[in-house]
Amino acid sequence: MATDTRSELDRGGGVVRDVVISSGNRNFHLLFSAAEMARRNRLALLICGGYPTPLEQKLLKSPKIPGAAKLSRLLGRKEEIPDDLIKQNRLSEAISVAGISLRGVPRAKFADIALQKKAFEIYGRHAARHLPKAERVGARIYHYRAGFGQSSVKVAADAGMMTICDHSIVHPALLDVLVANGGRFPEVRPPRPDGIWGVIQDDLERADLVLVNSDFVAETFAFMGFDQSRIAVIYQGVEDKFLTRLPAQREYYTQASTRPVRFLFAGGIGSRKGVDEIAAVLSAVPDAKIELHVAGSLSASARQKYAGLLSDPRVIYHGILPQGELAKLMSCSDVFIFPSRAEGSARVVFEAMAAGCAVITTKNAGSALRDEEGGRIIAVSDVEALSMAIDNVLLDPCGFAELGQANATLIREHFTQRRYGDQLEIVYQRARSG
Repeated sequence: MATDTRSELDRGGGVVRDVVISSGNRNFHLLFSAAEMARRNRLALLICGGYPTPLEQKLLKSPKIPGAAKLSRLLGRKEEIPDDLIKQNRLSEAISVAGISLRGVPRAKFADIALQKKAFEIYGRHAARHLPKAERVGARIYHYRAGFGQSSVKVAADAGMMTICDHSIVHPALLDVLVANGGRFPEVRPPRPDGIWGVIQDDLERADLVLVNSDFVAETFAFMGFDQSRIAVIYQGVEDKFLTRLPAQREYYTQASTRPVRFLFAGGIGSRKGVDEIAAVLSAVPDAKIELHVAGSLSASARQKYAGLLSDPRVIYHGILPQGELAKLMSCSDVFIFPSRAEGSARVVFEAMAAGCAVITTKNAGSALRDEEGGRIIAVSDVEALSMAIDNVLLDPCGFAELGQANATLIREHFTQRRYGDQLEIVYQRARSG
C-alpha cells in the first residue's frame, strides 16, 4: 500500500505529481485520462505505445509526405501532455500489430497469441524501468491498463505505490461465453481463461484496486466471485477532442423531412456487437424506408458472413473512419444502433449521444443511456425487440430526434473529460487512503 509521504515537489509551484498512467498500445481512454491529470498537475509520467513526436506531428500534417494520410491516425493520439512526461514503446506496439495481422490466417492463432504475450512482456519491462525515477519524484499511484502491467506491477508495489488496474470490458473469463450465449450469463462460472485473457487476468489479480467502466462490467466481476471491495466504477464519457470535432450545428429529423431515417452502427463488425441481430431485422423488413450506415473493421470472414447485409441497397459501408469523420457521420445520423452482447462501456455509444443521436442498445453495452429518455435499452440478442424498437423510430422519428437532443445535453452536463477527471481523483483518494 502507498504511504502519504511525498518525496519531492514538482517545479510547478508546490504541486505533487503523484500519478503514473500507463495506457498500453493504440488509442485508449487512459490517454485522455493522462491529459486530464496533466491539466491538474498530478501527472508524473505517461507510459504508452506509439505516440506522435513533435517532428511527426509536423510531418504528418503535410499532404506532401507519402503515406501521411494513412499515418495520420497516429495524430489522433495526441493529447495536451508535456512531451517530457511521455515515455513511449513502439516495439511493443509493432509486435502486437504483427500478431493482429495474422488473424484470419489459417493455423496462425497460436502465433498471434505468442506475439501478443511478447508485446505485453516487453511493454511491462519498459514501464518497470521508468517507475523508480517517477517514485523518487513523488509518484504514489500506478494506474495501468490491464495486460500491460506485467513485471512493472511488482516494481510499483515494491516502491510503495498503490496499483490500480484499468479494465475496459467484461471479466476475461466471461467474454467468449457471453458472446456464444447470446449475451446471457452462464449457469455456472467458466474456468480461468488462458492465452491473452489469462495474461490480462493476471494483471487484474495483481492490483490493489480494479477500475472498470460500467456497472455491467462490475456485475460480471461479481458473478466470477471477484472481491467487490477491490472494484471501482467510473463511466468514461467523451473526451474533449471528440467534442471539438462535432459540427457546431446538426440536422435533426423534422415533420418537413422527406429523406429516410438514418440509422448508424459503428464498431467491429461481428456477433459480439450485435450485427447478427441487425442483419436479421433488415432482412425481415426489405421495404422499410431507412438508411443504415455502417462504420468499422470488417474481417474477410465477416465480409462473407454479412454479405447479405452489406449488399442491401439501404446499407452504406464506410470502412474504418478517423475520429473526425466518425463525428461528422454521427452528426448526420438520427439513431445509433448498437445491440451488443458484451462490452465494457462502449465509447461509441457516448460519442453518438454527444452527437445528438437517439440510441438503441442493450444493458450489456454498459452505456449511460436512460431508457425512454434517450432511446431504447432492449433485451440482448432479441431480434423481435430490436425490430420493435426500429418500428417505434419509424412511427415517430421526430420524437426520437428529441431524445437525441436530450442525449447531447446529458453528455455535456455529466459525461465530459473534466467530470471523468473529477471522479478519477476520488478513486485516487480512495486508493491512497485504503
